[in-house]
Amino acid sequence: MSHNEDIEYTENLSVHRNQPHHENHEHYDDSDTTHVPFIADDRLQRSVQKEDVTDKGYAWFILIISCIVYIIVPGSVKSFGVLYTELLDYYDGGAGNTARIPGVLLFLYFGLASVSNYLGEKYTYRVVIGIGSCLVLIGQTASAFVPKLEFLYITYGIITGMGYGLIFGPCSTILSFYFDKKRGLATGIMASCSGIGNMCFPYMYKYLIENYGLPGTILIAGAVYFHVCPVSMFLRQPIYVTRQIVERQARQKETQKCGALKRIFRFDLFKNSKFSVYITAICLQAANTTSNKVILPGYIRGLGFGIETITLAVSLFGASELVGRILLGWFADKNVVSRITIFMICSFICAITAFCMPYLPYKPAVIAYAVVIGAFSGSIWGLNQVIIIDCVGLKHLSPAFGLLSMSIGIIICISQPIAGLLEDATGSWTSSFYFVGILSGLAVVLCLLERPISHIWCCHRIVADDIIDVSRDIVDKSIPVAYKFNG
Repeated sequence: MSHNEDIEYTENLSVHRNQPHHENHEHYDDSDTTHVPFIADDRLQRSVQKEDVTDKGYAWFILIISCIVYIIVPGSVKSFGVLYTELLDYYDGGAGNTARIPGVLLFLYFGLASVSNYLGEKYTYRVVIGIGSCLVLIGQTASAFVPKLEFLYITYGIITGMGYGLIFGPCSTILSFYFDKKRGLATGIMASCSGIGNMCFPYMYKYLIENYGLPGTILIAGAVYFHVCPVSMFLRQPIYVTRQIVERQARQKETQKCGALKRIFRFDLFKNSKFSVYITAICLQAANTTSNKVILPGYIRGLGFGIETITLAVSLFGASELVGRILLGWFADKNVVSRITIFMICSFICAITAFCMPYLPYKPAVIAYAVVIGAFSGSIWGLNQVIIIDCVGLKHLSPAFGLLSMSIGIIICISQPIAGLLEDATGSWTSSFYFVGILSGLAVVLCLLERPISHIWCCHRIVADDIIDVSRDIVDKSIPVAYKFNG
């Protein structure tokens, strides 16, 4: 279905909808994604029912498309460690300054998810992803010709990062609208495909660097990334999103303008204490994962093992992540233990291994660390969406995922440069390993304290509401009856 057909279908559906939808921002329960609302026209009703493909054949085709995008985009982002060590040698700008480049890129990569999801719902996901892939091509092409490291902050960090940001949000959320019963498995498979890219891109970078140098590698890689554009043309707008667009079109124009901003930045979701606690824990663990992408290649380089070992470690990171995400997604759907328990176990293992790594400066230990971090830290990313849905429901997935991604982008923008600056200040990566270990440890502690935090949160809100009610009663009693009648 083309973009014009999507708009025409939306307009036709809006004619037959009689009752406007009223969102309740305080209610976070999920709704039945397979339910088709009543429509007066029988022909149109059958058309809508035909469009409902949740957990069916076309949903698996969407999964294939999402997997291809995940191989290219997150896979290339996770393989930046190989380019990071080359940038250190090529520009000699220091570990901290060089680490700011992926920090800026990842900030936009995650931070634009709210905007890109809103634009995807309004203009279709395929259009937004296509525009994002064009920005990636422009940023990569410009990065191949910059003479100084500082210019990469703009070309590679901002322009390429904006392109990645427009791709990542829609590609990550569209799948959840097509799956219900097998959502955990589907998101696990999709997220694991970034591990395939993480396995392949390091060897591609190594081959291109040896034959074309760093500028040629960046230029050719940009052409590879641009393949996201034709692949995204196969994405079709979910019927669940189309219904929401129809419901918003039934409102008044000014209400739509106010609702658009609220739809992009739904900060009222933070009133849900469970969501706030878990989103903070996920951000801390995400900072561990992404910081290791910088720390591990730099640590291997400092030990003098060379680009072959760096390439092997980064690719094994992706391979273990590939297997781990599929297994975690499958295991999460079994409901043997809660998803948060799985998250805490993985974060605890990451914390322990990070504290042990500085005392094991050996090649087998470095390779084992890459496998462990990929299997446990990287695999957690496949649980993010299902944890969010458990907290706020499918209806609020897009804005909630946008808030999560924006929060992750902010903490990554801070944590990655800190990891590099600690190496510049101390002359070793030991403090950086301790830093990421503390981040994972804090994530575990937050999850353990979720219930008491929620209890305190609820008590605080109840007391605040009681104070407001008492204040209103006092004000009402102090106003004369005649004045209240006239006013």
